[in-house]
Amino acid sequence: RQSETMTELDPLTEQQVHLFLRIDAAMPTDPVLRAAAEFWLKKRQGKVRPSQEDMAQLPEFIRPHVFKAQLAINGDRRWIVSRAGNVARLALGIEGHEPGEVANERIAVRLRHLFDLVLHKDEPYSVMFEVKEDPGKPHLVEVYAAPLATPERPEHHVIAVLTSRAEAQR
Repeated sequence: RQSETMTELDPLTEQQVHLFLRIDAAMPTDPVLRAAAEFWLKKRQGKVRPSQEDMAQLPEFIRPHVFKAQLAINGDRRWIVSRAGNVARLALGIEGHEPGEVANERIAVRLRHLFDLVLHKDEPYSVMFEVKEDPGKPHLVEVYAAPLATPERPEHHVIAVLTSRAEAQR
């Protein structure tokens, strides 16, 4: 019998193995993601998920990396992004008005899988994956995502924090 704790995972599906370099329920190691995860846990205070208001006081250095995602079911099922900080907007390819969808399809597919997992388990997860912007210039993207309570359909909201860095050339 397996217990469902935050550090134990079900085996990865074949699709997850292809999409992610790492998928984890443990505390992230990236300093920005770790700070966001610690803040989320502090604000959770025994609740299933902290509220949007709880997360409004995120430390200033995390805010450029944050975005909110909402599951929209209107004939089709898709994730809509809003309240994205500058770093997140750039990495996700969001231009113009919000709410919007992630422009980079490779990132969008990975985020859909991550957000669906977070909602299914009602626990935070972090992932790492590689994105090639230009030929020969891979970037490592790390995302921490956690469930978020909102007045309207709380089971459809996630708060996410994203970091991206150029991978060293081999």
